[in-house]
Amino acid sequence: MIALLDIGNSRVKYCLLHDGERTSQCAVMNNVVSNNFLTENFADVDKIIVSNVGYKKLTDTISAWCDANKVVYQQIFSELKKNTVTSGYENPNQLGIDRWLALVGAAHLYPNKNLLIIDAGTATTIDFLTAAGQHQGGWILAGIKMLVSSVLTETNQVTANRVEKESLAFGINTSENVHNAAWAATVGAINLAVSKIQKQGVVLNKIIITGGNGHILASVIPQKTTVLAELVFDGLEAYSED
Repeated sequence: MIALLDIGNSRVKYCLLHDGERTSQCAVMNNVVSNNFLTENFADVDKIIVSNVGYKKLTDTISAWCDANKVVYQQIFSELKKNTVTSGYENPNQLGIDRWLALVGAAHLYPNKNLLIIDAGTATTIDFLTAAGQHQGGWILAGIKMLVSSVLTETNQVTANRVEKESLAFGINTSENVHNAAWAATVGAINLAVSKIQKQGVVLNKIIITGGNGHILASVIPQKTTVLAELVFDGLEAYSED
């Protein structure tokens, strides 16, 4: 049995992989993960595969626990090539691990397809992966909350509600203006990405959306999309076959 762990800035998401079947995803705050937690949840695993956006203290804890309990430990890093996927970065190790695993997972699920992959979280990332597995690069822009907060922080006379219903309509008050503009900017970037791909003469087979804002974003963009909440785990699972 293999444990798959995705360590974020505040939470650890994890699941178990046994005979090709993956359990439902669980999540805990980073400060919950201790030797006792690892023993209670992973005592029966043979291997732990980890991705980490930068919270090194946790990987040190998990690695030490694995050594003490004779469990194989593997941390995944962005690299030039995995299976059919080739990174488009000049320095592949600089590509965020979540983006890399999303590329690997998407190619694993939809081989030989031209894919636009959008991760809508704290930041929104947009990546283009060709049917041949070549990552053509992408964009990183502020996520919805960050776009809204940046306007409010930098402009003293602008105020807005913390939450507004997602919409692309022209706002009829300042709060709607700020929130709707954040969605419009995000959707506009996606539309531009689709247009750029089509101008290359490429048939875009699928738009994949993941991340915490994935379902909401999918509801406001005009194109047909596939929402995959566990795309990073699909990428981690691809590494379990090594």
